[in-house]
Amino acid sequence: MKIKRFFAKDMRTGIRQVREALGADAVILSNQKVVGGIEIVAAIDYDEALLAAEESATRTSLLDTAPAGEPSVNQLSEDIVSLSHPSSARQAYVPPVEAPRDSEIPRPEMPAEPPVETLPREAAPKTRVEPAVEWSQDPTLQQMKNELKDLRGLLEQQLSSLAWSDLSHRNPKQAKLIRCLLELGLSPALCQQVAEEVGNGHEDFDNVWRHALAWLASRLPLDTADSLDGGGVVALVGATGVGKTTTIAKLAARYALRHGRDKVALITTDGYRIAAHEQLRTYGRILNIPVRIANTREELSEALKLLADKELILIDTAGMSQRDVRLSEQFSMISDSAAAIRTYLVLSTTTHRAGLREVVNAFKEVKLDGCILTKLDETTSLGGAIATLMENKLPVAYMSDGQRVPEDIHIARAHTLVNRAVLVAQQTSQALEQESLNLAFSGMVANAHG
Repeated sequence: MKIKRFFAKDMRTGIRQVREALGADAVILSNQKVVGGIEIVAAIDYDEALLAAEESATRTSLLDTAPAGEPSVNQLSEDIVSLSHPSSARQAYVPPVEAPRDSEIPRPEMPAEPPVETLPREAAPKTRVEPAVEWSQDPTLQQMKNELKDLRGLLEQQLSSLAWSDLSHRNPKQAKLIRCLLELGLSPALCQQVAEEVGNGHEDFDNVWRHALAWLASRLPLDTADSLDGGGVVALVGATGVGKTTTIAKLAARYALRHGRDKVALITTDGYRIAAHEQLRTYGRILNIPVRIANTREELSEALKLLADKELILIDTAGMSQRDVRLSEQFSMISDSAAAIRTYLVLSTTTHRAGLREVVNAFKEVKLDGCILTKLDETTSLGGAIATLMENKLPVAYMSDGQRVPEDIHIARAHTLVNRAVLVAQQTSQALEQESLNLAFSGMVANAHG
């Protein structure tokens, strides 16, 4: 154990000297007021057993030498205060200090003494440890944390406003490009990436805008071929109300017109919704296509065997929320099937970008071969869907923009999807307010700094 004595004008300065000299693991053994300030005795490599033995010996010697009735001023504190772990600190006892006598010589401040090596002594019985105080649950500290969090949010908002104003003055063309991309509904991170790629390469903003749209189209993941034209077993999965059953009917009618009605069949596993089977049966009667029902894994395998002579088998799964605990049952029914089933995720473009991201993350548990975008005729923004596809590298195979069967389903084209996103933004006049721009730009700054 290494012991040092420190002199300072106040306790705060003394604590700082102890930390700088001995480090954060040092402990305070005693403290007392002296003329000109305060005296602190601190140690490192502290052994409580050695301290107890030393304290006992010191008190014995003081009792033998001190006059009767006169209290000792060199008593050690009964508890040890840790500098590095305040949550485990015990209440420290500070002994009373007598007023200085006239005969005493004032003790000036002096630098810390070099560490004194003490010889180990026989271990004494450990004193009883007081219950530790959980400082992290202290109401005052929690209130301070909340206030600091609020202050940080206000500061970030102010800084983002200043950063956006600085960019608008320093590079107005890039700022205008970011604003236009945000109005499409794209994520702030994607807008920043596009602006860095094409924002400084051309003098005319119209050329910059065209190059930005071309950049988006070139990086949009696509399933360029007609995925279902070659047949096979295909399952459509997705959340509730995204249009899976209608999309199944469109794909079946499209294939039947090209290859014949006897080449395609339908299977439904939706046993949760009322009359869910009847909707698909109605489409089957209209198209003159066989429809089978499978509520279990065994029934699905049996239905696939019965329809083995069909070139294309489309499976309509139950629509469930991305947070539904029964979602794993649908995944296991598809993945455990003996047949090789290709799975496509159906996404509604009317869903907000955050919701689309959550849906994709939830349905990634089953291997996705691609996706189908629906309700393009109802959406007010296509940027969220484009950003989600690019972030997850999920290829889009088909786009659906109406209720007509099979006219309103088309093979996905990158330039068509990007141009439609621009057209939707122009029709809905999605001009962003200054506050929204500041918030979006603050997200860009946070992403840039990790």
